[in-house]
Amino acid sequence: MEHWSFPATGTSWSVRTPRQLQPEARAAIRGYAEDFEAVWSRFRPSSLVRRIADGALGRGPITVELPTADSAMLDLYDRLYSATRGRIDPLAGTDLVELGYDPELSFTVRQGAAERIGALHGRDAWADVVQHAGNRLTVSHPVLLDVGAVGKGFLADRIGEILLSHGVEEFIVDGSGDLLIRSQEPVRVGLEQPGREGHVIGTVEVSHGAVCGSSPHRRSWGEGLHHILDALTGLPVEDVAATWVVAGSCAVADGLATALFCTDPALMAQSFRFECAILSRRGQASVSRGFYDLPGRIFTA
Repeated sequence: MEHWSFPATGTSWSVRTPRQLQPEARAAIRGYAEDFEAVWSRFRPSSLVRRIADGALGRGPITVELPTADSAMLDLYDRLYSATRGRIDPLAGTDLVELGYDPELSFTVRQGAAERIGALHGRDAWADVVQHAGNRLTVSHPVLLDVGAVGKGFLADRIGEILLSHGVEEFIVDGSGDLLIRSQEPVRVGLEQPGREGHVIGTVEVSHGAVCGSSPHRRSWGEGLHHILDALTGLPVEDVAATWVVAGSCAVADGLATALFCTDPALMAQSFRFECAILSRRGQASVSRGFYDLPGRIFTA
């Protein structure tokens, strides 16, 4: 099996295939990843979302044309925003900046941030200032859009489509832990315990689907400060240590892995089909009703 790696979205990606990838497929994947970051990276001053936020496209209303496929990501955010009752919101990127996870990676909380973060304190909310239809996005005034809850999974799905279009029918796309799997034989995936590299608390087997995990461990910068926020309060979530989600698409699995930090799995199950495992801060693991049928296993309780 070939193992091809490349950098994108600030992390390392890999594609595993039974046979060597053709140069045309590699070029198409690299090209799409670059185009995706040129639109959605809040860390690039030249990206579309930064130019919107910085007022370079006017004071509003601001309408832009997005790549056609990206409309599916905005539709997914509509569903996540609704299902979590506003706790997953791309406009929470402003809260991350206030808390120090800014484009300069200062990791310094801004003075008075506690009074400004979160929709409950008046920060703009998705349903109030964002409209989209097809690939046309309109915001009422400059705001920062952060698609981090879904972006890597969405990109993995698009890479999977590129592989299929080049005749590659079996593959594993790995966006630094967000996995899209297409395989004739089940692939066993370890659920790594946060802070203990190589130590797994369980496994799942997937042949056609996605597995995504989320944990604040790798992106924390101070006592109680990390990148997984409740968008209503603007504060980092405290009770959950890690989540893992198995779903049909990587974008859905990625978004739900974040949503389960602040929303009950039973509530999310009203809108999405998935299985999950959740590890609490106290070290207790819980799983969804169909998790063991995947099959999935948990080694701790």
